[in-house]
Amino acid sequence: MAFSRPGSCAQFSRWGALLGPCSLFLACSSDPAPAGGGGSGSTAGGTSGAAGTSSASGGTGGAGTPSGGSTGIGGTSSAGSTSGGTGGMTTGGVTSGGTTTGGSGSSSGGNSGLGCAGKTYKLCEDFEAGDGTTLPAGWTRKRGYGAESPDDQVISTEEFRSGAKALMSTSDTKGISRIEKSLASLGATATKHWGRVFYKVKVPAGVTPSAYFHVTFVGLFGASENRVVDTVQEPGNTPGYSMKHQWLYNNPNDQGGKDTAYDWEFDDQWHCAEWFVDVSTKSYRFFHDAEEVDELAFTGQEAQMSAYTSILVGATHYQDEAVLRPFVMWIDDLAINDTQVGCQ
Repeated sequence: MAFSRPGSCAQFSRWGALLGPCSLFLACSSDPAPAGGGGSGSTAGGTSGAAGTSSASGGTGGAGTPSGGSTGIGGTSSAGSTSGGTGGMTTGGVTSGGTTTGGSGSSSGGNSGLGCAGKTYKLCEDFEAGDGTTLPAGWTRKRGYGAESPDDQVISTEEFRSGAKALMSTSDTKGISRIEKSLASLGATATKHWGRVFYKVKVPAGVTPSAYFHVTFVGLFGASENRVVDTVQEPGNTPGYSMKHQWLYNNPNDQGGKDTAYDWEFDDQWHCAEWFVDVSTKSYRFFHDAEEVDELAFTGQEAQMSAYTSILVGATHYQDEAVLRPFVMWIDDLAINDTQVGCQ
């Protein structure tokens, strides 16, 4: 189920039995803003952060077409090898070719062909230079939206997509801090680029018992934050709900966003998430395991984009309700480039 526009009772038809009359969903709770600016996050399903309304903007729209096209992505990645599928050069920015399925790489092996060694991306981070609470050069900790905002981001050897380390992110209370890196060295690429990150979520995934669970993985920060790799999961302890999650493009005030149906599941495997942004044309696209998620694509939408100054990475959630268990994930092989990076 995708969100409807804020304030519409139609969006709550499925939630009524769970959380009560529509009027209850329109109440918001306020969270303190993080140091350095930006509002607090919102939730799907009725709880929200500062200045948030009840949901991200709904509806669907046509995909924007970035200039120059992109390279198709093929193959199935598993445990460090690539097989099956074929990719191809595309025209008009639409990707074709094979798809990526399943996970690959972990503490039992990894993928020697991945990582940042020998790569010429505008930004690349495989987290090999960090250790424990010591972050790789250029990264700092960004205070979160919660009152305490604990630092629960560490460089771990427990799981990894390439090399021997990855960022381990644990979100067990509201508003966990994240890590941040400046995009100043990217020049024009900061506001028009392709991004990619690999992620793995421990299962059973952390979730709240009766509320929809909103967790952000990657955000781009300028005048405010655009959440470009963002999820909302169904309630975890309520009959009739599957605990599946949706993807969304979301902003702290819940205006100018888009979302999908609840069609995805966390499965303790490595997956690839890609995004495209162009601030000048107000364009956004999203890919999961090399397949475009068309429901999220837009061009010319008032999406609150601005000149990006930094990237934020790490799991942070916005619910007041206590989680049934911590949300634990690993992030690896982050890249930003002028052309599509792909999941290879």
